[in-house]
Amino acid sequence: MFRKALVLVALVAMMAVSSVSFAQDPTILRIGMGDPIDSEMGAIATRFKEIVEGRTDGKVEVQIFPSGQLGDETEMIQNVRRGNLDMAVVGIANTVPFVKKLGILTLPYLFENMYDVVRGATGPAHEMLNEFAVKEGGFRVLGWTYTDYRYLSNSQHPIKKLADVKDMKFRVPQSAVILETYRSWGANPVPISWAETFTALQQGVVDGQCYGYITFQAAKFNEVQKYITEVHYTYQLQPMMISERLYKKLTPEMQQLVVDAGREAQEYCLAFQLVDAGRAKAELIASGIQIDTLEDEAEWKKLAVDNVWPKMTDFVGGQKVLDRYLGYIGKK
Repeated sequence: MFRKALVLVALVAMMAVSSVSFAQDPTILRIGMGDPIDSEMGAIATRFKEIVEGRTDGKVEVQIFPSGQLGDETEMIQNVRRGNLDMAVVGIANTVPFVKKLGILTLPYLFENMYDVVRGATGPAHEMLNEFAVKEGGFRVLGWTYTDYRYLSNSQHPIKKLADVKDMKFRVPQSAVILETYRSWGANPVPISWAETFTALQQGVVDGQCYGYITFQAAKFNEVQKYITEVHYTYQLQPMMISERLYKKLTPEMQQLVVDAGREAQEYCLAFQLVDAGRAKAELIASGIQIDTLEDEAEWKKLAVDNVWPKMTDFVGGQKVLDRYLGYIGKK
């Protein structure tokens, strides 16, 4: 029922596109992103493009550059901060070196369910995170990409219990929180850039990685991975950001348009993710991928929460900041 309601809300929002006229010269907005165009990142960027171009009658053109065409995600973030790139859609973990407080979103088992996820990316929770991004990062979050839980995949054997991951090597983003999470389970996390992940899996540098079904399929990981395990330690909310330097140069009318377009693209992305993940999962199973669930996830959760949260609370801004966010998502 919850999923159906969310999809309905998002689809209604998609229809609410009215034209806005601008007295300015034609403008181009360039969006770089790490994932392929047929991923959730592609969905939010494409919908943003449709809204902006539609409401400006084509006076503003939005160009999308997927699959790291404009550099790896760290490079894109740096260029957005400097004003050399208009926009980017990137992994949340890659923003943390620039804004440590955004690391809140990587804390293991932060979100209990999709209600928590949506609360964590909208309303006062969004405003809080966006405030940190603007003040400390030099970028503004226009929307959050819903990209599912980071399910574990690997090429070695099925993972059904904690002992199955001991000493296995997993590609992870450069995230202090995620590194500590994997270590708490007895696994061996290896930071590797997203652009180099497929090659690392193919060459056996690492045994596995973690991502949701849609991007797993879009990145063709099924060619080098045999097993997926549904682990719910983190739900990926990936920011679609705009350079704050650029944002300040926009007219007030254009500022409002990109903010509205970002919010509506986020709503569309939620519907896309909820619907398309099921399709991707079914196709992966049909292609021979084995998908398992954990027999002892309560143990995974306890180890991660007990070991990681105390170590990382100060890193993500301190208890006061964390409690404020937890309050916004109904966990305080």
